[in-house]
Amino acid sequence: MGRFYGSIHIRSTETEQITEIVKKLAAQEKLKFLISPCINGWISVYSSKSGQNPTVAPAIAQQFSGHLLNLILYDDDFFYYEYYRSHQLIDAYSSEPEYFGTISKEEKSRLTGKPEVFADLLAELSNNQTSIEDIAEVLTVLSLEKREELFQKSLEVLQQLEVGATSAEISELPDEEVFAAERQFSGFAQLLNISNASTCYEYLEDEEDKVIERREEFIHIPDPSIELAHKQREKARRDEALAKLNRAGILLTTISSPTPSGQFPYIPISIPDQTGGFFISWRGLGNQPLEIKHYTEPWNNEPTNLDLPLEQNAYVMQISPSGKFLAVGHASGSWQATLYNLEQKQLIKTIPHVRATSGIQFTPNEEIIVSRSEDEIILTSIKNLQQIAVIKIGLGSKIAIHPNGRHLLANERESKLAIIDLNTQKVVKVLSTAALDMTAWMASIQTGEGVTSFSNNEMIFKMDFSPDGKWLLCAMDKGVRIFEWNEVFSSKNKLPLPIVAAPSEIVTFDDPPSRMATTYDIAFDRQRNTLLSCGLEGKVKSVDLATGESKVLLELPGKPAVIQLNLSRDLATFCTHSQPNMFKRGRNQEPFIVQIWNYLALV
Repeated sequence: MGRFYGSIHIRSTETEQITEIVKKLAAQEKLKFLISPCINGWISVYSSKSGQNPTVAPAIAQQFSGHLLNLILYDDDFFYYEYYRSHQLIDAYSSEPEYFGTISKEEKSRLTGKPEVFADLLAELSNNQTSIEDIAEVLTVLSLEKREELFQKSLEVLQQLEVGATSAEISELPDEEVFAAERQFSGFAQLLNISNASTCYEYLEDEEDKVIERREEFIHIPDPSIELAHKQREKARRDEALAKLNRAGILLTTISSPTPSGQFPYIPISIPDQTGGFFISWRGLGNQPLEIKHYTEPWNNEPTNLDLPLEQNAYVMQISPSGKFLAVGHASGSWQATLYNLEQKQLIKTIPHVRATSGIQFTPNEEIIVSRSEDEIILTSIKNLQQIAVIKIGLGSKIAIHPNGRHLLANERESKLAIIDLNTQKVVKVLSTAALDMTAWMASIQTGEGVTSFSNNEMIFKMDFSPDGKWLLCAMDKGVRIFEWNEVFSSKNKLPLPIVAAPSEIVTFDDPPSRMATTYDIAFDRQRNTLLSCGLEGKVKSVDLATGESKVLLELPGKPAVIQLNLSRDLATFCTHSQPNMFKRGRNQEPFIVQIWNYLALV
């Protein structure tokens, strides 16, 4: 996700006049604003929703007759400006005029920018040597071929980062060329003596303001005490809802995150134990010892510590079917999987990997541990602790073992599913997920009902099997999908139609303005033949495999994104990992919360 900058710069020294204009606009548009003092002859206005609302600049221009510039950087992908004078739009520019689709030649020509219209403005700037030619140069875009070359290079870097590569391991890219739109944006602002352009309302409110001039003098519209009171009321309502669930015996316990030592929050890891409890820990950056705590009923008792020599760079954990072994996948520079004997409380095997170990599983007979990292899967014997095989596969992070112990599933680039024969250690076939219709997506965007971004196929976030092996269970961005395994195994190129499907709910976020839908995790209730799921919408849902009926079991107060869901082995409770305001940036990012819920009280 790239940067979103958006700000309006007004050539004036009359801060009070601009403040009155913005106050009226804030009431009309239900927006929030920050207004800077006059710096270099410019007063800057930052509106909420990352300054991307197209109605704000023309509305201010109708009330102000001088020079006004609306500067936008969209997702690091394109630079856009509007220039107003005498209440009129004088010029507009886009570095990617067809970013959202094909436009007419006339419209494309209108967005090429006319540097000569800035002659009068340049004459007003004191101690400024900028020429029309300088502006023309900064508006020049790279050729299509060059941009495609840089795009491919940046994709390679992104893939390396996704699997945990360090900066020293990543090939260098020409930053100014890869982020050409940001270079144009900042260069254009500098040519016109505009300060504090490379930011937006949300970044400033999240205290990402170290390089912002005179930040302490900015004015907030409306009065920030009103918003603070609103947030306090929202928190009070959320706290009361949680207290009510606790009194009703539905919320059994809440486990708060440790206080982070740096900017990045601790992230929870949890797995069910063999009876009805959970092992829960919090991972951070670095190689400090990792503390795993065992939570069991009664839930208000202090948990016990699992005394194991673990490091804090643990990424995933898995308990063996008998509960005798614990397997851990590591990240953050420690490219390995580790195997522990829980009865003896000791490390018995370290399995080196090429990158972060993102998936780890035991075969049902507990003879093999399967660990995955980037494009490799390693099979290791638990009996003699020797490597059995290394299987090369497409980039991905998820694995699931069929209850027959013969077949392993692994996702490839989120939209493909590889079936691997563990006896032969060969990939049997690779199946694509359902293809998505771009025309239908475009229509949904125009009606305001679709998600912001488009993918060619459904994306896989989690795979699992029913205990009898009959059903393949999947969490995807578009929702829950349940497939008949025999149909999957007999398919040639793509997954068959699901026998049951339940959609994800679309959630709207303001920073950056976007609409998303994702189901992150699933858990199967073998007794009731239902599949539980969780996702961005802040709910735990269930779908009945026999009837296809889907319903909401629990809506978490405040509707935080629910990232992980673990059902206890006795089917009495479930554990959730959630994060309020998941896409909030900077120091105000809220910590993860782990909660244990009374499942029996909800079904």
